[in-house]
Amino acid sequence: MPTTAQPAKAGGREIHSRNFGDRNASWRLNSAPNHGVATALTVITGIFFALLEARRARQDREEPAAFTTVRALFTPAWITSANYVQQMPEGTTIEQIEGARRLFKATHSVLVILEGLGYSVFARVIPLHVVDDLMGGMVRVTWRNLRAYVEHERKLSRSEKNWEWVQWLAEQIERNGSGRTNLEIGAQIAFRDWKP
Repeated sequence: MPTTAQPAKAGGREIHSRNFGDRNASWRLNSAPNHGVATALTVITGIFFALLEARRARQDREEPAAFTTVRALFTPAWITSANYVQQMPEGTTIEQIEGARRLFKATHSVLVILEGLGYSVFARVIPLHVVDDLMGGMVRVTWRNLRAYVEHERKLSRSEKNWEWVQWLAEQIERNGSGRTNLEIGAQIAFRDWKP
């Protein structure tokens, strides 16, 4: 028949000892460390499930954000404007941009869209990899072709705020993009072996 021994003190905590009929076999239970282990396991499990839920929520946001981006970009106005900016000859001057009404309008149309897109990436509404995969080339070409124009506008206005998110987006794609595609390697090469 089991007997219960009197609690002993160890380090200010009570230790309960039980003897289950065998004098050589005693079982000591220290409730404070076991309670701490249980609490730690509960917290770790909670953190694990919270991280899983946050990941799922992020993935749930990425797909609609990508579709919204595609819908916003593939309008006739965007396509026409992007075409103008993309086909600008290297070395196009500020005077040429400001002097050609269609090119000027196209330039500002593209910059406005990319400004909003850059901020959306910064605010984590749209993931950088989605923008990079979808239109990283267009962002790179736009910044390459319009950098001098943007810097000119900043100088005139005495403000670094002009098209700040366009520059930020272009730099982030170069620095932190997926790296799978760029101006030399397109999706048709980078993802040649893709399987559904």
